[in-house]
Amino acid sequence: KKLGLDGLRPSKTEEEQQAAIEEARNLNGVNPVVAITGSLFALAAAAGLWYLTSFLGEFFALHPVESDVYFIQRVTGVFRNVVMGLSSLASGFFGVTGLGIFLLGVRVAYGVVKGELDPTPLQKNKDAAPVLPNAWDLMTGKKPGRRGGGGSNPFDN
Repeated sequence: KKLGLDGLRPSKTEEEQQAAIEEARNLNGVNPVVAITGSLFALAAAAGLWYLTSFLGEFFALHPVESDVYFIQRVTGVFRNVVMGLSSLASGFFGVTGLGIFLLGVRVAYGVVKGELDPTPLQKNKDAAPVLPNAWDLMTGKKPGRRGGGGSNPFDN
């Protein structure tokens, strides 16, 4: 098998990619109430995480490590930086996500009011029943995986 950037290129044609993009832009079936409610939960989580970040910053500032061992001082400093970084990153992530979902809900609500969007859920083809793969056969190697194709594993020697 050739190594290189060929494996990173899309396997779809340009027309298939454009059709997929147009289908993703279709906002019919999105309920604006559900989107705005979901955004409120994400924004509440962001506010809670921001409060936690502020609390941890104040706690770490008021309770310095009192140790003469250099290693302990360094490890606690790294721990404090990691905790503060993760909590502030999570609060920012939830805040931006909540804002995006809120704006999506506002845009869909505007489209529903104008009559250009329909908030009723899109119906999938009911005739096509979902086919679940047999996970045990995949794990034990009885059935070739999707990547393996022919079932020959080059690492089985």
